[in-house]
Amino acid sequence: MTDDWERVDVGAPDPDLLATARTVAEEYEPLVTEAAFDDPFDPDAVSFRLAAGIRANAGRFDVTWTDRGYYRYHYTEGDDFNYRYDRHPRLDLPDNHFHEPPRAAHDDAVPSCIEVGTVRLVTLAVLQLWRDAVEAGDVSLIQQPDPP
Repeated sequence: MTDDWERVDVGAPDPDLLATARTVAEEYEPLVTEAAFDDPFDPDAVSFRLAAGIRANAGRFDVTWTDRGYYRYHYTEGDDFNYRYDRHPRLDLPDNHFHEPPRAAHDDAVPSCIEVGTVRLVTLAVLQLWRDAVEAGDVSLIQQPDPP
């Protein structure tokens, strides 16, 4: 998975913003079975394991927030189904963009439906879009024209 994320200075992972994302996920989404840092002493990301999936029985979000306010919410159900909400500079798209399933590849990106910018609101929006898709069994709901 390559993207402009690796080509620009997005800043360093921000442990406080990661902790906020983790807290929001644990408090808001009852299907989060685990929310843990990749490294408890020097985290780069936090993962939310989910007891349901869009196409499978379970899924996972890997989340990164940086000290410059950029983020990545990568959803995966293994190698066959991935998508991603990103906020970082791109030459060909707005900073807020979405990498479409099933690959979430660099060339699958389109403008994101998520326009809010705080860690709390972005986390809530990402989780609500995911839940809408899970409950309806409709993958198109992860990128709605008028998101929650």
